[in-house]
Amino acid sequence: METITCTPVGVVKCPVTRMSQGNWATIESEIHLEPPYAAGLRGLEGFSHIMVVFYLHQATGFDPAKQMLRRPRGMENMPEVGVFAQRTKYRPNPIGVSSVELRAIRGNVLIVRGLDALDGTPVLDLKPYMPEFDRVADARTPGWVGHVMEGYF
Repeated sequence: METITCTPVGVVKCPVTRMSQGNWATIESEIHLEPPYAAGLRGLEGFSHIMVVFYLHQATGFDPAKQMLRRPRGMENMPEVGVFAQRTKYRPNPIGVSSVELRAIRGNVLIVRGLDALDGTPVLDLKPYMPEFDRVADARTPGWVGHVMEGYF
């Protein structure tokens, strides 16, 4: 399989330095974009939300024997499901994707709310949130998802 190399376009600055069990909706973060990419922010201020693609830099190596099938968030009362049926940090490629509220842009710094990324997290890409592309009106999820998400955001 081919190896892919990515170069971060920025870094997350926030008060959260280790994984928590939730309340991300209240966290305000800054995304410090590398200066050469600042011009790429033009027009983004018109969007209320953006999608942030980031590298889970503190995630430990993926161990298929332990993490290919596991209980979401390690909760004993949850069914064992595959890695691709979860939003776990334990992934073959530790990449996170979150839709967040864009609060402000100041030069090359974006202020966002609801980003579930730690301080120092490398940002790989930013995209405007467009409901026509990113929202599915009649999406369904298994029953256990609601229980796992209690208090997360």
